[in-house]
Amino acid sequence: MTPIPGPGEPIEPEELQTIESGEAITAEAAATDPEELLERFRMAASDPGKDWHLSLIETMALWPLASEQIDGRNFIYLLGGEAFDWRSLAERILGARDIPIPAEDREQLLLDWTLPAGLKEEEFRRLIGFAKGAGFLNYFYGVTVEQAILLAMEEEVRKRRYARGFAPDDVGADIAYETLYGATRQELITEFEGETGSRVRRQSRGPERAAGNLRNVDHFTYWLFQRRFKNADPARIASDTRKGLEILERMRLAQARRNKDETFPRPFIDLGDLHTYESPPRYARHVPRRPVRT
Repeated sequence: MTPIPGPGEPIEPEELQTIESGEAITAEAAATDPEELLERFRMAASDPGKDWHLSLIETMALWPLASEQIDGRNFIYLLGGEAFDWRSLAERILGARDIPIPAEDREQLLLDWTLPAGLKEEEFRRLIGFAKGAGFLNYFYGVTVEQAILLAMEEEVRKRRYARGFAPDDVGADIAYETLYGATRQELITEFEGETGSRVRRQSRGPERAAGNLRNVDHFTYWLFQRRFKNADPARIASDTRKGLEILERMRLAQARRNKDETFPRPFIDLGDLHTYESPPRYARHVPRRPVRT
């Protein structure tokens, strides 16, 4: 196994390694029994003196698998072997039998902008560990920001068409795909399915997640990010990333205005700090939402 660099040491692209379905995220975690972790979480969640959010984070930090199949449903926590989807893992843990967490609390956690227990992004990454913390950033750039970039491109296309006298329509999404990725959405889906063996289809992701999302939409989005990252020049990547971050900030502020009578915290990523990046970092190694339109 390639040794993990120390703090501050760069991780080269060739060092990145994917993790196959069902394999442990880290060698140390391979010895951890998921059922034992779930039992410990049940006990902690039943204790009124403990914050179950923090117990959930501890359980996620120790969770050994990158993916698993539960009751016929595939849960993928590490997209492309690099991007950690903490909400999918949280959904799987909270959906286990005899977990004493009210349904409304589960839904609030899974659909909210913020992280569990109101943690800041840096604190959350520290608690879930280096490997998952790195994958957390990959997910933010490769899924959340990528979807926002696509939305920003759709807006630009619609504005140009409206300025030229075209009536409002839905072709903006199709043109946005061609502009960003150099192919139509259907061509990209065909390429994605051929490479990964995963199918993109409309299907609910469970009672705690919004019905009607695309099955594998996050995996498809992260694949699009990887594809664009390989083919685009750094200046274009930086420009597109800034557009995505800016539209996420607009969405946050709009939601804050809708909830002006409530305390609405900053998002778990400090968007102002992220603007200083010249391009999305790639940290992962072996070890928030508008879906893409159909």
